[in-house]
Amino acid sequence: QTPGVEWVVSDAILNEYRSVLARPKFALPAPVLTRWLSLIDRATTRFEVDRVPDFPPDAGDAQFLTCAFAAEAEFLVTGDRGFEHARKLGVTAIVSVSQFKRFVCDPPTSARGG
Repeated sequence: QTPGVEWVVSDAILNEYRSVLARPKFALPAPVLTRWLSLIDRATTRFEVDRVPDFPPDAGDAQFLTCAFAAEAEFLVTGDRGFEHARKLGVTAIVSVSQFKRFVCDPPTSARGG
């Protein structure tokens, strides 16, 4: 885990992760699937979400938006192109994995002086 970074999920999001990882197209052997699910359980923080509003572009995305908004998350990290029309939700910036890496994980670059 990265210090200062908290991976926040709701029960609905955890169910989505489990469902996606178990899809036949990934053909994950049972021990690998078990390890991934265990890692996700250890690495995430549960956040209770009261209700999920309608999100017309993709109803499945609403659970991610709701959890991020309810947790007042600084970032919602996604590769889902369904979020392209929304770049900010309240205090939450919606970013790609590469943007998150650049903003949070990479060391700051120093300005070159002459």
